[in-house]
Order: sequence, then C-alpha cells, then structure tokens
Amino acid sequence: MKYFKYKIIALFVMSGLLFNSCSDWLEMEPINETYGDVFWTSESAAQQTLAGGYSLLRTALLKGNLFLNWGELNGTTVRYKTLTNSEKFGTTSFPNSSASEMQWGPFFKVIAQCNLVLEETAKLDESLFDNGLEGKEKILGEAYFLRAFTYFYMVKVWGDVPLVLEAVTEVNDVLTEDGYIINVSQSPEMEVLEQCIVDLQIAEQYLDYGVFGSSEWAVQGNKGSVQALMAHVYLWMDKPAESEVAAANMISQGGYSLVDYTDSLAVVNMFVGRSTEGVFELNIDYGDSESYSNNGMAQKTLYYPYIDIPGYVEKGATLNIRKETVEPLYDSTDVRIKRFFGFWETERPITLKYASVVYEDEANKTITTTHGICNTLLFRLSGIMLLRAEALAKLGQYGEARTLLNTIRARAGAPNFDGADADLQHEVYLERTRELISEGHAMFDRIRNDEWDDISWMTSVREEQKGYYWPVASSYIIDNPLLVQNPFWATITY
Repeated sequence: MKYFKYKIIALFVMSGLLFNSCSDWLEMEPINETYGDVFWTSESAAQQTLAGGYSLLRTALLKGNLFLNWGELNGTTVRYKTLTNSEKFGTTSFPNSSASEMQWGPFFKVIAQCNLVLEETAKLDESLFDNGLEGKEKILGEAYFLRAFTYFYMVKVWGDVPLVLEAVTEVNDVLTEDGYIINVSQSPEMEVLEQCIVDLQIAEQYLDYGVFGSSEWAVQGNKGSVQALMAHVYLWMDKPAESEVAAANMISQGGYSLVDYTDSLAVVNMFVGRSTEGVFELNIDYGDSESYSNNGMAQKTLYYPYIDIPGYVEKGATLNIRKETVEPLYDSTDVRIKRFFGFWETERPITLKYASVVYEDEANKTITTTHGICNTLLFRLSGIMLLRAEALAKLGQYGEARTLLNTIRARAGAPNFDGADADLQHEVYLERTRELISEGHAMFDRIRNDEWDDISWMTSVREEQKGYYWPVASSYIIDNPLLVQNPFWATITY
C-alpha cells in the first residue's frame, strides 16, 4: 500500500451536518504549520475539524444535486424536463469534458479533512477529552468512517482513484486549493476498497451504536452506519458472505426499526430526517442555514401546490419520475405509490421525498425564499435489509433472502414475491429500485448486479471497458500526467 503526503490548504467548518449542537459551527482560518501547533490543543479542535469533514461531504454530494446525477439520473427512474449533460452520459459525444460530475476535487477535500483529524487527534493525550480514551476513539472512529464512505463513493463513480492517507501541514504539494491531486497516480479500485475495509474495521471497534433521539442519531457516524457501509463495500467487492454478516449485525443490534407506511405523517417525517429508520443522512436544516433555496432537491422536484407559490407550475428544470418505466414496477396495492409520488395519474409524476419546505416570509413567498428541509438519506434500514437479501440470494440462502424481501413488501402493502429462487436476486434489485427511488442508488445497484438489459447504450464492449464509470475531468489529467482516463472514455472523443 502506498501512502502519500499532501498539504492541507484550508479547513472549512461551514454550515453542514448537525454536530453535537446545531449552533456550534465556527469559521476557521486556513491551517498552516505554525497555526496548527496552536490549534491542536483540545478536544474541541478535533471535533470542529471533524465537523468540517461532514460539511465538506455535504457540499460534495449536494451541490448541483450530484448524488442524484451519479446515482440515478442515467438509469430509467428519473429525468429532467430538459435533457441535461448528466443524461447524455449514454452517448459517445459527451458534451463537457470537465463537467461537475467528472470532478473529484470536492471529495479529496473531505479526505484531506479526515486525514488531518486522524493524524492530529492521535497525538492528543486522552486526558484532554471529556470521556478520556473513549472520547478520543469516538472522534477517530468517525473520521475513519467518513474517509471510508468518501473513498467508497468515489470508487462507485470513477473506479480507480488516487489513494492518499497521510496529512502534513508542510509545503509538499500534491493537493491544490481546488482539490486537484497532482503527482499521484490512481490506485486500483480493489486496493481502495480494501483500505475502506481497514478503516471500517477500526471504526467498528472505536464506535458504539447510536441512541435514537440524540442529536447525533443518523447524522454522525456510529457502529450501525459503519456496519451498513461495510455491507455495501463488501458486496461491491463481491464478498456476499462478509456483507451479509455486517448487515445482519447492523439490523439486529443497531436499534433501528421500520417506519409505518400506513401513517402518512410518519413517512413525511422519515424524509425530513433522523427517524427510527435513518442510518446515515446528510442533514438539511433551515434553522442552521443548511437548506437550499432555488437549486435544491425541493425546488428541482416540486411545484404548486407542494411549493405553495401560486403560478409556480412546472417551472425550471423540474425533475420528474419516468412514468413509463416506473409505473410497471408497483403493484396496485402498493402504498408507496401515494406516499412517494405526486401527480401519479399524470404523465409527469414527481417524487415527494423532498416535499417538506419552509418559507422565509409566509406573506411574500418566492422560489428563492423557499427552503427544502428534507435530509438526504444515504443509508436507511429498509435499504440495508434489501442489501442483506441480495447478499443472501448470491449465497444461495434463498429462504432468508425471501423473508427479508417480503418484509419490505408487506410494509408497503404489496403481495409476497412467490417467484422462483433463480429470479430472487433480480427481484431484490427491483425492490431496491421501488423502495429507494430518487435517493441516489439505482445506477450503483445496476453496476453491482450487472443489470443492463433495459439500458440500450450499455453495450457488451462498453461494459467490458467499464463504461459505467464516469470519465476523469480532462483538466485533472492535464495537471497530473500520472493520471489516466477510464478505459471506455479513453477510446472516444467527448
């Protein structure tokens, strides 16, 4: 394993995820070698820097709604009213060689923050922490989790990525202020995934399960979210046995429970966030300046009356459900039709998973003063239950897989799946599509399960060349001659 040093250009503790107290966000000056000696003297320094990592992850995934662009937009579930660059991914004449979807710089800022937390917190004496060694290990555990989550997400988008694991504050530049990695080549994706598992095994030892109702529930890493991520990473590595164990531990010990889908308010509150089902979420809170106006998921997916501005009807780049492909997925008795979708009877239904909003001024509502307050649910219990079902099906343990699948279907009022065992893995894939639609999983589920029969542009040649991964931004390759383009995109002009 290669380790590389890089300069930390700045630490950002911006408005971001809930961290202990929602109001405890501080603006921090750039860290240099001298300032670092002064700064790293207390538990609060480690907590603040860790909070900056969560905030940077929030920016990396939510700015431009990139989590949806990467995870869903190129499939058959959602689309914008006007064709976007992201949706042209299936063409061989990609419109922009440096589109935001190709840029991994924001993720490397998260990595930089995590590496700094890990290196500097390790030096602090445990007596500086309110809970002694336990408090120190909690911060380290969250940083290991956050680094593993970030690297795993990068692998899902780009495959091979540079692996950097050390932080220094001396001038030894391999990270620019834009987040470019220079003078570092990509590591094979399996090597990166193995490092994720190493990080997660440490985090699992350091962290406890969360406590529902606490300020940290679902929005900070804990043992449950570590095991959920471990289940995902192992399955991506094609290790279903290890994945199943991690998922089973989370489900049985994490303190989670399924939300009642017969209760419409409970479903609304699940998407607002931090429900009994929430495992790991990006916090969106208007009161703490974390919400988005104008360009967030609420503004992209909703219009009147869900956004209560008379005349705001189908304006902007409204994101819609692909009715022709989504409608056949659901049984007529499936309560998710009315819980998850609006305007279902029209040709352009919308998702309601981001439908909770607040207004700056109730008397003078405009789209720029409308703020979405729904969390982005990265992991939730039902998704991990279905992930475990997928692992079990791949292991040939069909009975247990079927039980998990039918538990999720029963909650939704859908009939049990009574098809053949040979069809069970595919059915679990479809159920994850039904359950997690618009949450940013569909494309990654396709890659993991080799589900391309309904995607015309995924030819056998493109799949062999890993054409499901995004290209690396051309500007990165120009700046760093050690980088190479992903195989498929290296063969075409885009």
